[in-house]
Amino acid sequence: MAFDNSVLGLPYFSLEAAAVDKSPSEMVITDQTGENYYIVSKEVYEDGPQQNGYKVVVNEGE
Repeated sequence: MAFDNSVLGLPYFSLEAAAVDKSPSEMVITDQTGENYYIVSKEVYEDGPQQNGYKVVVNEGE
């Protein structure tokens, strides 16, 4: 079953904007292109994006 990226919500197109908007308990991830950024919890990341090539660019607490 393919990962449904609609659970990630609308993407940010700027890493800086995503990093400012996230809470300390969230992380920012990026897709395979490195052009879209998403704010997610660790649980959401581990439930699909991690296995589908998304990378963490800002960790929790940063």
